[in-house]
Amino acid sequence: MSELQLNNPMISLEAFYVAALERGYAVALWRQPGTLLPVALAASAARHIERVRMTESRPGFVFAPFAEDRPSLFLPAHHLLDRDGLHTAQGQIPLTLAQPAHNAPRWYTAPDAPHSALAAPAFQQLVADAIHFIRTAHIAKVVVSRTAPVQLPPDFDPVALFIVLCRRYPNAFVSLVTVPGVGAWLGASPELLLRKRGQALSTVALAGTRPLPADDSLASVVWGAKEQDEQEMVSAYIRTVFDSAGAKQVVEEGPATIAAGGMVHLQTRFAVEAAGDADPALADNVLDRLHPTSAVCGMPRNEALQFIQAREGYDRGFYSGYLGPVNIDGASTLYVNLRCMQVRTTTAALFVGAGITAKSDPAAEWRETELKARTILDAIAETNSVTTSPEPARSVDFHPEALPV
Repeated sequence: MSELQLNNPMISLEAFYVAALERGYAVALWRQPGTLLPVALAASAARHIERVRMTESRPGFVFAPFAEDRPSLFLPAHHLLDRDGLHTAQGQIPLTLAQPAHNAPRWYTAPDAPHSALAAPAFQQLVADAIHFIRTAHIAKVVVSRTAPVQLPPDFDPVALFIVLCRRYPNAFVSLVTVPGVGAWLGASPELLLRKRGQALSTVALAGTRPLPADDSLASVVWGAKEQDEQEMVSAYIRTVFDSAGAKQVVEEGPATIAAGGMVHLQTRFAVEAAGDADPALADNVLDRLHPTSAVCGMPRNEALQFIQAREGYDRGFYSGYLGPVNIDGASTLYVNLRCMQVRTTTAALFVGAGITAKSDPAAEWRETELKARTILDAIAETNSVTTSPEPARSVDFHPEALPV
């Protein structure tokens, strides 16, 4: 039976998700942009890996942090729920799916980490400091971020929020990842980092943020010099990455205005149709050079990263890292982890950022982060209005040592 073809996909997703949590498994749910059905994966244990390989031969899910010196996570596809049904890898005990109890555990929590819940004046000062640094150091761009605390409703259900995000944002990569010792993250990212299908590679340059016009007309959006400059910086960086990795015949399309999550952005698409005798490590070489992109760090990367580490005041964790399935359905697709939040026990930390250039205005950058926060906040509000669980959902506490190295 194909569980995802039930009339109510939330029931099948919940059954898979809860059954995996009850065994202490790591779980990832995701929905690709422009598709209708989500996919769910469970791993009996997640693995720390030093480098993510797009050429990984085993199917699974990658979860990588912003900091390059931190290990990434690989979740093998021990159990996979897709449009063709429930699949169990050889040697694994099959999951028994049943209607979840109301008091079933719904996510893993992790030890608290410091966050940067800056109010408007403090964040605007951070932006002003970044502008000063850009001008004095003669660099192009720095991306600064902050967190916003969110009080979760007593009956919060991350799977219900995942479903709402899928419905609200059909053009986003929607994800829910929860791992023992790491915690739970939800997001709806508009930004592809790298896709590999066969020998073909593709990515996008994404920058500039404005509200979606009330009439949904993309043709009416007029971009200012700051947004156009920022978008061209990202595009130039991607061109350099492909060139240094040895990619040939890169096809570029754009920039164009695209809609994502109630906002519009400038986007340029890049594609490489590699020949059969191309370097098999090309995708890995491109990935190593792409992350962290100038869209989440800055340009030049080393100088921008130095400012972020010295002045942001917190560990981004998996925010502005990347995530996605590898070697599933014949493709590996990674997205930048944006428009996301980390779930605590009764609260969540929502992550937002802004690209700063010499032309930035601190007050406008604050408003941009507020706009980006609505992606998740509006979905939480909708989820809360339709949730009918009579008992509160429960998190599960795991210590970091529960995750094998």
